[in-house]
Amino acid sequence: MTPPRILILSDEGPQTGTAGGLLLHRLLAGHPADRLRVIARYVPTTGAPLPGVTYRQLNPPWMRFERSRFHRLKRSLRAHGLVPEVSARQLDELIGDFKPEVVLCVMQHAAYYDTALAYARARNLPLVVLVHDVNDEFEPVYGWARHAANQRDATFYLEAAARLCVSPEMEEYCITRFGARGAVLYPNRSEELQPRPLALAETLCSPGRLTIGFAGNLNYGYGVALCQMLPAMREAGIRLVLYSQPPGPEAAALTTAGDTCDFRGFVPSAEAWAGIQRDCDAVWLPYPNPAGAMERLYRYHFPSKLPEYLALGLPVIVSGPDYATGVRWARGRPAAVATASGRDHAELLGLFRRLAVDSAWRSQLAREGWAAGQQSFDPVMIRDQFHAHLRAVITPR
Repeated sequence: MTPPRILILSDEGPQTGTAGGLLLHRLLAGHPADRLRVIARYVPTTGAPLPGVTYRQLNPPWMRFERSRFHRLKRSLRAHGLVPEVSARQLDELIGDFKPEVVLCVMQHAAYYDTALAYARARNLPLVVLVHDVNDEFEPVYGWARHAANQRDATFYLEAAARLCVSPEMEEYCITRFGARGAVLYPNRSEELQPRPLALAETLCSPGRLTIGFAGNLNYGYGVALCQMLPAMREAGIRLVLYSQPPGPEAAALTTAGDTCDFRGFVPSAEAWAGIQRDCDAVWLPYPNPAGAMERLYRYHFPSKLPEYLALGLPVIVSGPDYATGVRWARGRPAAVATASGRDHAELLGLFRRLAVDSAWRSQLAREGWAAGQQSFDPVMIRDQFHAHLRAVITPR
């Protein structure tokens, strides 16, 4: 079957420099370059774009206000239809001689998903939407504009021919908010990521001391969570290896905890995973508990870190409140993932100490975790599901 001609019209396009761009990059890897066109906020200069694909930059009207003290006012006016729109003719000029069969958009930035919907309408094209986050968390409006903003978002979601939600919880949230079902498409990991030999879980990398790895940004509350749990790590004698930059001031205690924390900086992901597989006995996904302002995000998003962790062939620890999607997924698979609330010092201390001495448990977690990850997050399966949704909405012309 001939691959569809896809117009990606979104805040950011497929590229390896950001988490959202990377997910798109993996979904579209291998798609013929001449059957893709990208219209986005910027053309990537640091993260690698898809090879051979044409990228074009689009700045919708009034974008300068998005980075000013007037950002809330601008988005509120947008909700009431008072911000100028990008015309279909302007987009045709950017698209050139490319003839799209479907428009793909991430529900991430209203100025761009409004534009995607308007163009799909104008050119009678099916619209496919990816929903990774609760968008209004990142684009607040004034009280007088909330209903109008929700109505515009509902129109965008409901008119999409396919709605691909990042978690079952996100799909349920969208049913409640917008009144229509979607489909679940978990975040996809790299196909190159392979497990280390599972038998290595039987022996600690450093005799007598448990070493736990963490990779990625310390924002979205992860640095705060690690700070909350630093006393339990110290008491258990944990060594925490972090492939990350030192955190912000809210978690500055980690930067001075040299007895426990080994910061190795940001490195290419393949180098980080190789270092963790070589030097660590487990990996950790830590949500803060209580979550505070992050609670709504945690209830509906899905951490892309978890599919990657499960592919490493190491025991995986997930800690945090029960409503967090990663915790809910892990608690449903107790043989595959070690879980803790993150609030109970004694509970966490007991988990660390058991992992340090119980080689059979470490082996079970490594084996069952890898199998559970393959069942839920196999990257080829996820990419095939994505392309099946695209093909299903295209009407032959």
